[in-house]
Amino acid sequence: MPGPDAQRTGAQSEAPLPAPLAAATDLLPPPYAGGAEPGLRGVLAPLLLTPRRGRDVVVLIDGLGFQQLSQHLALTPTLRALRDRTQKIRTVAPATTAAAMASLLTGLPPLRHGMLGYTVADPGTGLLANQLTGALSDPLAPAGRAPQRTVDARQWMRAAVLAERSSRTAMQVAPAAHSTSLLTRAAYRGWTFFPQGKPHERVDAVLAALRAGGQDALVHLHIDDVDHAGHKHGVDSEQWREALAEADALLGALLRRLPKGTRVHVVADHGMVDTSPQRTVDLADHPEWTSKIAMAAGEPRAVALRLHPEHRGAEESAAFAAQLADGLGERAAVLTRAEVLASGIYGPPVAPADEVDAIDEAVRERLPDVLVLARGRFALEDSRRRAPGRSPEVGVHGSLTSAECMIPLVRIEV
Repeated sequence: MPGPDAQRTGAQSEAPLPAPLAAATDLLPPPYAGGAEPGLRGVLAPLLLTPRRGRDVVVLIDGLGFQQLSQHLALTPTLRALRDRTQKIRTVAPATTAAAMASLLTGLPPLRHGMLGYTVADPGTGLLANQLTGALSDPLAPAGRAPQRTVDARQWMRAAVLAERSSRTAMQVAPAAHSTSLLTRAAYRGWTFFPQGKPHERVDAVLAALRAGGQDALVHLHIDDVDHAGHKHGVDSEQWREALAEADALLGALLRRLPKGTRVHVVADHGMVDTSPQRTVDLADHPEWTSKIAMAAGEPRAVALRLHPEHRGAEESAAFAAQLADGLGERAAVLTRAEVLASGIYGPPVAPADEVDAIDEAVRERLPDVLVLARGRFALEDSRRRAPGRSPEVGVHGSLTSAECMIPLVRIEV
């Protein structure tokens, strides 16, 4: 598919990458290495801070990476017709919805807004915080159990969001259940929530939101069907292909019915790769590792480990990272906290001596002691956290492969 990269990928980094990343030739350099900046951050900012007169609609197709779209254009007549208007840009790291959506809506790197993954360790409670829902849960209890409590959205993400700095009317179109999620309460501050009905009513909901917002309204629609199908069945499945075709048909219907002159921006938050039980490392099978791990957060391809206090020192955590790297071999790149910050994974590189001044205290407390980035099609899990009767996810994301990090961006006017 034609289309230039919208930003540097970091290949020209002046500072050398940490050895684990330099050796992982299938992983892209971190998104902020060498002064690079992920293009996702710049999608919404001009629409809210320096808006033009007229309407804008932003459609986010969750989980649709540039590579997956390029390989399935036959299923997407609407997007295929727009391939000459399609750019390839980069998302943030980890390549996951919570971090990406927060960066999209704040214009900030994860290191500034604090949404560092699907789940993160909450040191204040000793629990795992789900960054989408806000639920706090026992790090060793099966996922899906009733949360012990939820986080305070305003305290959890204290960074200002773009809509709070804008005078533009911004409308979020989403299922009613999303109105109370952490992501909505934290990252969509300043947006008016406009509940949609059933999935087939999304186009009508967008049109209603545009009417309610007026001549200069900005409307955001999040389509999550492709991501859900990928997690459950994998990208290489009929169910995923059907979900992609349906998302493309929805986009086509929307383009046909939008008021003339409406500007449309189609983007994604991350891509995805398929894994399998044979390619999944279960932490529960390795007591020599779990004896030192207090919490395993993040996602299957970007596992953020918080160690027990006696292993959290710089030397102790480096020794554990070396032990873990030796056990995982070429299945993953294992980074210490210092390497994560210095390499530009969560944001512009930060030296250990500058950490206190450069990073908000609450965000510093969520940083992992060790970060494991899966390579190839490998993944990690802790089966003790898997809900009874639930199978592991097939489609996964979070790491630094092109399939996960590179996303499409389409801008047109109808």
